[in-house]
Amino acid sequence: MGITALFVAAAAFVPWAHPLAFQPLAGWTTGASGNVSSLYGPAHVRAPKESAAWIARNVRYRDQATADPPDKTLMHLPANGIVVWAVIFQGLSREHWGIVLRLSRATHFSCCEGVPLRGGEYELHGYGPNRAYTVYVRIYFRSPPNAAMRAQAQHALNQLKVPWVRPS
Repeated sequence: MGITALFVAAAAFVPWAHPLAFQPLAGWTTGASGNVSSLYGPAHVRAPKESAAWIARNVRYRDQATADPPDKTLMHLPANGIVVWAVIFQGLSREHWGIVLRLSRATHFSCCEGVPLRGGEYELHGYGPNRAYTVYVRIYFRSPPNAAMRAQAQHALNQLKVPWVRPS
C-alpha cells in the first residue's frame, strides 16, 4: 500500500478514534455506545460505523445507547426530566450544513410513537467537521419546557464532544 493510500485510510478512520461522548455534568448521568455497526450508514460503505451517546437529568436511562428513540427511558421521564441523545454515523444523506449545537435552532416534533410526550422532541442535525460524518441530536422533554429547562438542556448540549477531524 502506497503512502497516499495509507493517508486516505487513516483520514477515514479519524472520526472513530474517539467515540462520541458527553462530558460529565453535575446532576446528570451519561452513557455511550462506543463505535458499533451502523443502523444508518450508507449502502456504499462496506461496514459503516456509528457512535451514540446520551445525557439524562431526573431519570434513569434504561435503553441501549443506540436506541432511537429511547422509549424505555422516555416512559419513565418525569415532568422535569430531560434526555439528550446523539449519534454520529458515516454518510452525509440529506445534510447541507454543519451541526450547530443550539437548542434555539432545533426543529420541534411531536413525540414519540411509543411514548407520547407533551414537551415533544427537538432535533438538530448536520454534518461533522470536514463532512466526515453525519450528526443527529434529539432532546426530549416530558412537559413543554420552560426557560430553566431549556437552559439546562443547552448546558447539556454544550457537553457533547463531537470528534474533530483534521483537514486533509
